[in-house]
Amino acid sequence: MSGRHGFFRPSIIIGICFDLLLILFSIGATSRKNQVEELDVPTPYPSDREVPLFANPSPSATGTFFQVSSIIQPTPNFSTPSTSVCADIWGMDPPAELPAWLGTPQNIYDLNTEIKYFILAGELLSTEIAEAADCPDGGLSIDGAATTCGMEQAYSQVVFWQNQFDHEILRAAQENQIPAQVIKRLFAQETQFWSPSTLAPPAYGLGNVTSPGIEPLFTWFPDIYQNSCLQVFSHTCEEPYHALTLENQQSLRGWFISHNLHSYCPSCPYEIDLEKIRSSIDFFAKLLVANCHQVDLILRNHGYSPSTFSYEDAWWTLANYTVGAGCVANALEDMDLENGFSWGYFTSQLNPGCSVDVYVKIITGR
Repeated sequence: MSGRHGFFRPSIIIGICFDLLLILFSIGATSRKNQVEELDVPTPYPSDREVPLFANPSPSATGTFFQVSSIIQPTPNFSTPSTSVCADIWGMDPPAELPAWLGTPQNIYDLNTEIKYFILAGELLSTEIAEAADCPDGGLSIDGAATTCGMEQAYSQVVFWQNQFDHEILRAAQENQIPAQVIKRLFAQETQFWSPSTLAPPAYGLGNVTSPGIEPLFTWFPDIYQNSCLQVFSHTCEEPYHALTLENQQSLRGWFISHNLHSYCPSCPYEIDLEKIRSSIDFFAKLLVANCHQVDLILRNHGYSPSTFSYEDAWWTLANYTVGAGCVANALEDMDLENGFSWGYFTSQLNPGCSVDVYVKIITGR
């Protein structure tokens, strides 16, 4: 995404009225995830489409989700997965010992974090979920982030907020065989666990995905695609997603975003639908799986075999998630196949607007 690498952005609050069938908004050409040119993958799209956003469905959240409680929660009864779906896609075996950022703990205790997220604190203060009445300017800086005083006052809520989705993260990780730490760290980097309710440019959910960014779901998860077709068109789709008209693609994306990712809810406490945020986490896990598929296809189209990479290095798939398949494919196009693939060589071929080093290093800790 243009100039942000997942950092939360100042934006303009929008309202979504229930008496409208849809809201049209423009996907800016500066959106990094929209920078996709023609390439040999099944999800090409331009960056300047308008996407209809359907009216927000009835909310299900209650105010109890905002109460401060103990970070320690009951441990879910899940078995530890013995395989990695992305390793299977790439044709490799994950190593017996993994770095922390690629791990999936057996319980939510090991997902707990206590990081001082100043942007998250600012959001909690501005919505009055947390209070800093004793701080100058209510504990907020001019850019909307919390001041040091504001962080001190909001810290307990900051800790609670960044851990309240751990149960859903662990469930989604284990059911989709995706590293739980990757999911949580990606959310932290993209939004600091504050799901966007505004547009500038449009992005949604804890994973801060743009409208074109969800397209891989419709390619590699036929059940999601056909369910969306059934809801929007009242029948399943005979043709694949990329063969639909642009108008029908927009309608599908608008419906999916409105019903599964966009958390703005004018009748919910603090105008946030927390239940939708929780249920969306499984879709973000699946979106990572879809990105693994897309990267595998792009690599093979350019003569590389992912099976020759280490499992850790193959997770440069995160670059595909944040800057899009266009940036990735263009970089591969400029690489000399005889030199092989390495992270350093790959990033040196990325266009300046596609730089991902800082983004990936923050998530991986490498």
